[in-house]
Amino acid sequence: MTTTRRQAAHDSGEDIWGRVAKAGEDGLPPERAIGRNTRSQFERGKSWIRDVKCEAEKKSFVRYRSHYTVTLDADKCTAYAAERMQSLYRQAVRIYKCSLKELPPEAQELLTVTLLTKQLQSIFDAMDILKAAGFSPETAAAKAKATTPAKRSPASSRGRKF
Repeated sequence: MTTTRRQAAHDSGEDIWGRVAKAGEDGLPPERAIGRNTRSQFERGKSWIRDVKCEAEKKSFVRYRSHYTVTLDADKCTAYAAERMQSLYRQAVRIYKCSLKELPPEAQELLTVTLLTKQLQSIFDAMDILKAAGFSPETAAAKAKATTPAKRSPASSRGRKF
């Protein structure tokens, strides 16, 4: 019986990166970005790209409008990040609902349960601005700017004598 060596994530990642980077800012749809890789090789390759290659190349690898692209475009990167944050938020809600929320009162008092619940709550609290903006980074930024008071220069108050 012959077995073949599983392709390393590095090899898949380099293959995917090369193909997607060559496509430029338009990027490639998943069926073209995958190339000769299997679905699992593609997923492992993307993970390697995000863990290693992006930092080495000082570029971002994102999925924007159903296309993978290598970019430094802030709009594409923030749209991708907001989409992923929405997904992470939904995962955190699911984790809480399916594992901690329905525990009986005596279990709710356990230090481990309290700690995990507080950590999940901090995720929910941190996401409030983005969630209220419909996970739109532009809307969230505008809301954050509107609620952040303008900083006054300390120099302006030093010159005044009352």
